[in-house]
Amino acid sequence: MSVVRGAKERARAEVGAAIKEEARRQLAAEGAARLPLRAVAREPGMAPSAVHRCFPNRDDLLTALIVDAYDALGAAAGAAPTEAGTADPLRS
Repeated sequence: MSVVRGAKERARAEVGAAIKEEARRQLAAEGAARLPLRAVAREPGMAPSAVHRCFPNRDDLLTALIVDAYDALGAAAGAAPTEAGTADPLRS
């Protein structure tokens, strides 16, 4: 992998993370029905095209947020202590 390609991938990941952070904030405030990609781009000062490069449409962005939430839930459940005498189903 070239240095330029690696830098572009890191920059894209950072932009994607910023987009998802703003989308989460707006979801909490307004709900999923009121989450246009233009509004997600506006707050951090991005062009709507930047959002569309990472997430082609609103459903793709919402899906990414759902996947992140389930991953976080799974990590929290896996890290939680289990009751005495019960097996952890996530670690079997």
